[in-house]
Amino acid sequence: MKLIAAFLLLTLSLSAQNLELTPNGFAPVEIPRPDKRFDQIQDQIKYWLGDYNRNNEYGYDVYDVTESSLKIDASKDNAFYYQNKGETFQHRIKYTLAVEIKDQVIVYKFSVKEIYAKKVLTNLTVAKFFTSEGKLKSDYLEVKPSLERTANDILNSFEVYMALLK
Repeated sequence: MKLIAAFLLLTLSLSAQNLELTPNGFAPVEIPRPDKRFDQIQDQIKYWLGDYNRNNEYGYDVYDVTESSLKIDASKDNAFYYQNKGETFQHRIKYTLAVEIKDQVIVYKFSVKEIYAKKVLTNLTVAKFFTSEGKLKSDYLEVKPSLERTANDILNSFEVYMALLK
């Protein structure tokens, strides 16, 4: 089973879509929908969620559940960093995954809901990392690649679990 999961992870990482951070956040992506019933897919999503967050001290919430959609709030430690005057600042995020199960695809929408410095909620938002012209501010050059890496790691893990359902 581990060999199959490793193969799927390698295959998906070579062909996976990449989430790209913009001043408006991340655009939704579509992944292939397993040929299973809605409830089986939702069960697999919840199984992935528990496994992916097994060491997450902040837990997670599943809400707005319908037959074909659900939302998830969870946290990710060290989700991104930036350097300022030689000091590195690591931040935890609370993110929302909005998942919509359609006939042929699963629409996956990742968004950053809150940003924390250790356990303290900050007033930072994704939009504050960018200028009004949509360019990344010079103080936050490391934010974009590090936050994209986090978002894509979560997406890739999700895709592997969905592929295992086939």
